[in-house]
Amino acid sequence: MDSKSLASLVTLYQAGIYRYIRFLGASEAVAEDVVQETFLATLKSQSHPDAANGKLMAGWLRGVARNLFLAYCRRNRISPVNVNTEYVEQAEDFWTSEFLREDDGDEYIAALRASLADLSNEERKMLDAQYNRKLSRTQIAREFGFTEDGVKSKMRRIRLRLGELIHRRLSAGEHK
Repeated sequence: MDSKSLASLVTLYQAGIYRYIRFLGASEAVAEDVVQETFLATLKSQSHPDAANGKLMAGWLRGVARNLFLAYCRRNRISPVNVNTEYVEQAEDFWTSEFLREDDGDEYIAALRASLADLSNEERKMLDAQYNRKLSRTQIAREFGFTEDGVKSKMRRIRLRLGELIHRRLSAGEHK
């Protein structure tokens, strides 16, 4: 494989491989390292699927990345998740059935972004407080004038509504 072909693969699959490895439980830094190692292994590999077969190539790259992540976990004697064959197979099945689409999950991300726009300003701010700013429930309650239980209920309703909006967009093909 030449460097131009590799650059094309990186452009197409890097984000999906990164999301997959994070889904398996890797930290951001470890996922970035595993993604890099995946493409280095691809460059060195004498046998890999034809890049024109996107689904086959995506599956093969996920397999390489998964094996590298498991090797990292064994080498460092850490287990951010219960790393065993059964768990990894379940994760792969779940990833494939729930997130993997024609473009390796990008449709889901596009639907999420579009659906966020349908939420109220307060709902978006609460999500930002929890997921981007990583505030505790107590801090969010203080900032928005809710009780901690109120924050818990409100966040559950927001996530449920967001999930419904995403599902509706994906089903209707509105994510593009």
